[in-house]
Amino acid sequence: MAKRRISNKAIVIMKIISALGLLFACCLYLFMNSAAFKRDLGLDASAPLGSAENPWYNLLFPILLMLGFSFIIYYVGNMILRVQAKQVWKADRLFILYQMVFTGLLLITIWRWFLLDFTNAVFPSVIMIASGVLNLCTPKIIDNNNQDF
Repeated sequence: MAKRRISNKAIVIMKIISALGLLFACCLYLFMNSAAFKRDLGLDASAPLGSAENPWYNLLFPILLMLGFSFIIYYVGNMILRVQAKQVWKADRLFILYQMVFTGLLLITIWRWFLLDFTNAVFPSVIMIASGVLNLCTPKIIDNNNQDF
């Protein structure tokens, strides 16, 4: 069997950088469009939640975004703890769930950006796509059960 040139620790670092890039892009999107989020949460008096200007389904986007934030923070924390505990091969257990959350966040952000209100979300979208490419380029962590990291 051919030996890989990249270590498990380097793979974990690449995955952490990818997840932090996604978190940064989502935060940037949130702060660049704070007025839209206030309207979605029903905090804008001119468009109360449930009115024709602000239907109830608009509340779904901020909720999903906050749940995505929470999961990304948990995922990065899990990865860092596994590296510190010298259990790098266990760090990949949440990877499939992370990919589903990443895809969901990307889809709802694109849905929101293109279909609901075309805002200034080009830079966060580029960061999300770059994080996704980095995420797809990282190989799977293998359990070689050695102590070289």
